Amino acid sequence: MYILGIHLDPPFIRTALLYKKGQKIEIRALHAALISSEPLTTDPSPNVKQQYTTPKNETFFGDPSSNVKQLYIKNFSGRIASGISSRDLLIRSIELKVTSHRHIEEAIAFQTEATSYFNPTDILTVPLLQKKEKGCTRALLFTASRECLKKYFAELEKLEIDPDSVSAIPLALCHFARWKFPQFLDALIIDIGSSEVSCILMEQGELKKAHAILGGVEVLLAALLQDRRKILLKKEIEGAAKQIDLLLLKPSLNPHLTENLNSLRQEITKVLYSFSRGEKRAVIFTGRTDAFIHLAEFLTEETIHLATQEEEKFAVSIGLALEQTRTHSLNFRQAEFFPRKNWKRMGIYALSLFSISLFLSVACISFGLRSSFLRKTEMLRSLHFSEEGCLEEKIDQWISSIEKNNNEYPYILQAPKVAEVFAWLSSHPLLEELKKQNDPIDIREIQYQLINFPKIGSTKNPYLAKVDIEFKFKNAMNARKFHEALRAGDDRVNPNLEISWDALTDSYRTSFFLKNRSSHVF
Repeated sequence: MYILGIHLDPPFIRTALLYKKGQKIEIRALHAALISSEPLTTDPSPNVKQQYTTPKNETFFGDPSSNVKQLYIKNFSGRIASGISSRDLLIRSIELKVTSHRHIEEAIAFQTEATSYFNPTDILTVPLLQKKEKGCTRALLFTASRECLKKYFAELEKLEIDPDSVSAIPLALCHFARWKFPQFLDALIIDIGSSEVSCILMEQGELKKAHAILGGVEVLLAALLQDRRKILLKKEIEGAAKQIDLLLLKPSLNPHLTENLNSLRQEITKVLYSFSRGEKRAVIFTGRTDAFIHLAEFLTEETIHLATQEEEKFAVSIGLALEQTRTHSLNFRQAEFFPRKNWKRMGIYALSLFSISLFLSVACISFGLRSSFLRKTEMLRSLHFSEEGCLEEKIDQWISSIEKNNNEYPYILQAPKVAEVFAWLSSHPLLEELKKQNDPIDIREIQYQLINFPKIGSTKNPYLAKVDIEFKFKNAMNARKFHEALRAGDDRVNPNLEISWDALTDSYRTSFFLKNRSSHVF
């Protein structure tokens, strides 16, 4: 699966192409170019591998006079992800005493409305589940105004970029840090962008806080140009800045640059202190750290540089793409911001599903009709009927002949068998209840007689079976209850025929007739 991470860092646009196969993730290409006002055009080559064939971690900087069509393919078949700046986001952390996945979304929606003072029609809040602990679920709520989202999507539309997912830059930086620096799960991340500096607090590998400081590298370059405008041209400023060591900077020769650098360092120090409250943490720098020599070291004392300059510069793009490899990712493309191409894709999937269902239904009906025809043909063969003519008519004639001779066959036993009588006695509800009351029936003698049955010359005689039982109970009332149960009848005892009852010296004797089973039709 190909994933394209796009980072708008005016005046640059940066993209990172990742390829994921199983658990393996590769960076296939890193590209950057100046954003041109000229609309993007579709690359004539739809083959992603032909478009991105650069070695891992290789960077290409587009010609400033060219547009960004080299970085983006309109008909790119993989996933496209971009991110919103932290200055346009309100990030809140909530904890819910809910662990059932069915109720988490409802609880988060209720919590969001209850704790927010914004008009729900003016904002869009998207939750991101972080961790589930015993009896508790933690989540981050990302809130952005719909007006800011509209402006952001308008900028993407000018570049003819239609991302599948829109996440958040602070979240992307955390994903990059976890991927590149897995040993630093608690860290401060500072991303030096062209127009802003993003400060991120990461704890246990998860985003905790984020803050954006206006004024990035482009502001510093503008200050340097103001200091050197008599000796340098505008197009030479970026090259000159790369030759300046900020640890050896002379304020008297660079007053405007020094002022802006000190102001930026002061703002970063404030943010880092508010995040960590003086606690020592690893500080990871990303972004345009190569704009000046020792830029990161000038802004803060302790820094970590374990990534290459290319990876640092494309940290946001890589992080946005990495987030799409996870099962749950943040996405602002909801409600009215849902991508149109996905509606089209869903329509194609629905049409495909309908076509497959229709094909399978026709196939099942055809198979059923074919199977029915073969069974009928085999039936006629077994009855030695001719297969010529209409099968349905022959089968109807055969059924009619059976119905005409639908007579009862007298010599099939219809009276219950002795085994069935024993089973009836052993499972009789009353006897089971008396047994639980420690007064089980004590059967001393049982006789089964077939009083009447069909004979040659009198085939219409019915089956009539009689049962005689001599039994004993400890309690005479229980014997009376059994007698009443026989008189009431059930699925074995026929209450319409004679039921005799005799009280002997220390036992009882009863006789009754059995009901016949349903008649058999041959």
